[in-house]
Parts: sequence; C-alpha cells; structure tokens
Amino acid sequence: MNALSMKATRLCIRNATLCSLVLLGFIVLATSAPVPAAAQDSSALDFTATALDGTVFSGESMAGKAVLLDFWGSWCAPCIHAFPTLRRLHDEFGEALQIVGLAYYSGELSDIDAFAAEYELGYTIVEGHDEALDKFEVFAFPSYVLISADGEVIFSRAGEVADLYERVVGALKTSS
Repeated sequence: MNALSMKATRLCIRNATLCSLVLLGFIVLATSAPVPAAAQDSSALDFTATALDGTVFSGESMAGKAVLLDFWGSWCAPCIHAFPTLRRLHDEFGEALQIVGLAYYSGELSDIDAFAAEYELGYTIVEGHDEALDKFEVFAFPSYVLISADGEVIFSRAGEVADLYERVVGALKTSS
C-alpha cells in the first residue's frame, strides 16, 4: 500500500469515527431530554383526547390531582419497557397520582384497548390527539410529563428514562 492510499484510509476512518460520535451524541440527547420550557404553562391539563369508549377525555378532569402523562405507541419498544414502572407507580400511589397513557399511531380504539389489556395497564389509557403533542412539544416516544396537583409541570423527559420511578417520586416529594 502506498503512502497516498494509507493517508486516504486514515482520513476515511477518522471521518467515519467523527460521524459516529456525532450520531451517538444525538441518540444520547434524544433518549432523555427535557421537554422544552414552552410546554410548561399554567394550563397544563387543558387538552383533550379520545377515551377508549369513544367519548371525549378532558385533561381538566384531573385538576387538583398529581398527573403523570405517558406519551407512547404500541410499536415503541422503550414505551413497552416502561409499562412495569408505570404499573408500579399506579399501584403504589393509587389516587394520589393519576397516570394517563396517551397512545399514538397505535391503530383503532379497539386495538389500543386490546393492547392495554394484554399488558395489564390498570391506569387511564386514551388515544392522544395532535393537540397534546403540540402543547407539550413531544418529539420522541416515550415522553413523560408530571403535573403537580397545583397544575404546574414539575418533571418532563423525552425518550427512555432508566430511573423513571425514582425521578417521579423525587419530583412529587419536592413539589409537596
């Protein structure tokens, strides 16, 4: 191999490494990024969705309670991976923490209902509307928004959150 082709090979390897590092940085950012501050307004529960029975679900029906919004899809492996943690939060906190799973791009209401039954999701599941995605500036699935009983967004993350249970419990303790 001559000097020119060795130099070209090193340059290709260096550029590939640099591109890989940049891509890795974007992946890390997307896996646990805060939801933008613009999504954190005083009317956090002012959104609607479709309940699994076809009626209108109003986020405002949860006013005065702590609420964890879970933006998910049946096609999303990290979303499904979080279900046991969300069930644990639901089981341990009961009425003190309302969990609302907003399903996106997951088929018809009957498909979402069957999926929720298969994974034994005992908390409120609704079909989310684009209005909520826009309001909370959701750009990745899963995304989580925790709203205090006072209606203030106290925690938000986009992407898989390995310590979701601890973060939610910590945010609830801090806000009370």
